[in-house]
Amino acid sequence: MIRVLLTELRRGEAKWAAAAMTAIGCWYLASESPAQSDWIGWWTQTSLQVQLFGVIVMGSVTSSAAAWGAGRAHRHRTLPLAETAARSGWTQALVVGLAAWLCALLGYAVLAAVAFARTAAVSELTAPVWAPLLLGAAVLALQTGFGVAVGLALPSRVVAPFAGVFWYGLFVVLGFLPDSPLNKLVPAVDEHWDTVFAPNTPRMLVAGVWCLALALLLPALPALLRPAARPRPYAPVALGLVALAAGGALVSFPTPKPDPYWAVRKEQPAAPVCATSGRTTACLWPEDRHLLAHARAAARRVDTGLGGLKGLNRGFYATGLDRPAGATAELPLTSPAQTEEQLADAMFAASLPLPPEGCEPKVRDELGGYPDTFLFEAAVRQRIGVPSEYYGERFGAALERIARAPRAAQDAWIEQSAEAVRSCRPVPPPPR
Repeated sequence: MIRVLLTELRRGEAKWAAAAMTAIGCWYLASESPAQSDWIGWWTQTSLQVQLFGVIVMGSVTSSAAAWGAGRAHRHRTLPLAETAARSGWTQALVVGLAAWLCALLGYAVLAAVAFARTAAVSELTAPVWAPLLLGAAVLALQTGFGVAVGLALPSRVVAPFAGVFWYGLFVVLGFLPDSPLNKLVPAVDEHWDTVFAPNTPRMLVAGVWCLALALLLPALPALLRPAARPRPYAPVALGLVALAAGGALVSFPTPKPDPYWAVRKEQPAAPVCATSGRTTACLWPEDRHLLAHARAAARRVDTGLGGLKGLNRGFYATGLDRPAGATAELPLTSPAQTEEQLADAMFAASLPLPPEGCEPKVRDELGGYPDTFLFEAAVRQRIGVPSEYYGERFGAALERIARAPRAAQDAWIEQSAEAVRSCRPVPPPPR
């Protein structure tokens, strides 16, 4: 059996397809700039990135290569000879599929190594995440098994490439149907998770069992139609039951809206990493420790800009971290490579208190028909030297009245307005 597998590895077309996809994948992963990347620096997102390329690109091409290899006996007119072999048609098909899958797995491992090396160069925490990679390997096996089944059932030079086209087209269609149950049965996790989420490992393992069982079962179906090489039905029936149970579990698992289906929220860290400057504090997840220097500089800028103003939020906690009571706000991190400027802008925006949920905006005629919260935000931005939107002459005149007022009057108006916004009350008129 091993000798037959080695022969198939040597003569099969899958190795060339895997080599080409590995080269393209390495270029894709190595060419992205860390400053513009949404995954370099986050281990979970890095694993998802490799999984996504492996499934959509490498898996589609591998499926076509497996279909081509499975139809070789028919194209070379050696099918009668293959049917006289001691091994059943299912076993012969599994050898072809296993060879194609191993070639793809080797390239997949190279891609994972390249991506992890890029994240390790940025992150100060070494914590590779394996569950999405294992899920991607299982989906690769399913795509390979499907290709083998297509190659056995329709052994044509024309049909084989369409096995890959089918998979790529399926993923494109499912991208427009995010709530379809097929997204649970054909997992290609094309989502951006920030550091609040971790992979749902048990769910991904169930999906892996579903994919592997179906990958073994699909090549048996064409073999069952060949009387001379028909396998015994016990193993296919057992695999079918396993696939049915795992697939049924995947469909029945609830989707934790608005959280992703394949993710769970992390437990709170024992000690988030924080940077403090004066009255301003910024706290991050431990996985974002590499951003701490930028967060410290941003907190210093925010503290200098807000000065002694009261009523504004001065404690900023990354999304998902528990916030203490008081003047605190969520600090969204959209990228593992956020700069000091981006963090400072996010903190300035989060420093403004928000009205309670369900509070109706207080539209003011003297502001040109705009809500009074717009004036409050513009006044704070003007005070810290950050430009704001232009809302017309009447709005500009009200903002100018605040700017001409003495500093003490400005401070008092901003503090009173902050309290009014928190309480869903109209902000006071600008000082005269």
